[in-house]
Amino acid sequence: MSEATATEEAHEPAGEAAALPADEAPVAKLGQRDGAIALAALALFGATDAWHVTSGLGFATVLSVVVGIVVGVSLGSLAHEWGHFAGARWSGGIAPTKPITSLFPIFNLDLVRSGDGPFRAMSIGGNVAHWLVVVVLALALPLDAPGRVALVSAAFGFAVFASTTELPVIRRSYAGATPIESFRGLTGEVLKRNQWIGAAAGLALFAIV
Repeated sequence: MSEATATEEAHEPAGEAAALPADEAPVAKLGQRDGAIALAALALFGATDAWHVTSGLGFATVLSVVVGIVVGVSLGSLAHEWGHFAGARWSGGIAPTKPITSLFPIFNLDLVRSGDGPFRAMSIGGNVAHWLVVVVLALALPLDAPGRVALVSAAFGFAVFASTTELPVIRRSYAGATPIESFRGLTGEVLKRNQWIGAAAGLALFAIV
């Protein structure tokens, strides 16, 4: 979660306002990198899915399911992170990018100087993005092969995990908590519980479809 890496340090410059922190990597280059990752992941899934369809081999089927799970979670994670970033930037938050070598998170949000609005926009943006991935995949793919079902189910499971983790944070923020205070209920135990909830949701969808 990008929020957890946001700085909590207050900036109190004397005289003139402190200069905004510079991006450590150009946004365009980060977009190119993550776009390439997404395309490569989809190409790998397409290859294993095609192998399953054309060969009918059990190993090909299992491999397409495994790759579908990895790609579904990866696409959900990438969309989630960029949704956070878009929400933070578009709402006027102070959110400098991290180095190109940092996959997740791609930015830090200054919680003190950005205020409540960008924090909420950032949090909501990530949730909108990962659910959008689920919708797009479900509409774009004919769910008539195990690997494709696994891909959508994994993206769905990730979305459930991320939303069950972050919606309470958003709720606390709208209830009046500061951005920093909103994270205080987010413990390791809660994250593990939500991971199991997301995994169970993904397995349930896979079994139903």
